[in-house]
Amino acid sequence: MLSRAAQVLTISLVLCVPAHAGDGKFALLPQGARAPFEATCFDDEATAKLLTWKEFLEREQQALCNFEKEKLTLDYDLVMGNIQITLDETQARCQIEIDTRDKELKELRDIIKKNKKLNIPAVVATSVAVGIVIGLGSAYAIDQVLDQ
Repeated sequence: MLSRAAQVLTISLVLCVPAHAGDGKFALLPQGARAPFEATCFDDEATAKLLTWKEFLEREQQALCNFEKEKLTLDYDLVMGNIQITLDETQARCQIEIDTRDKELKELRDIIKKNKKLNIPAVVATSVAVGIVIGLGSAYAIDQVLDQ
């Protein structure tokens, strides 16, 4: 596109002495030439900028789009990193609480086991004594019934 425009500009410089311009166009005049109409003249740099303005805007918008995309990606990564940190911290705290609970339960079970240990000789002696008392009581009750 740029080379074609350069060719057209070169041909118009060589062939055209009087300058004629239409709507939305520009005319190239040799240095020191006079235009028979009201005109706006551009130097080579301004003309090049006008010819490449569309391409410049496209690249600028593409760069802006890439910048915004990268910004959104970085924001997303930051948010996800913060969520992961929160998750890790919450899991660690939860594991500590579970370990503490398990330790307390074990200690309570050990206390209960210690309290439930029975003195076997005392149980045997008490069982024998209760058996004797029941036997004697039954014999006495039977004797009372038979005496009547």
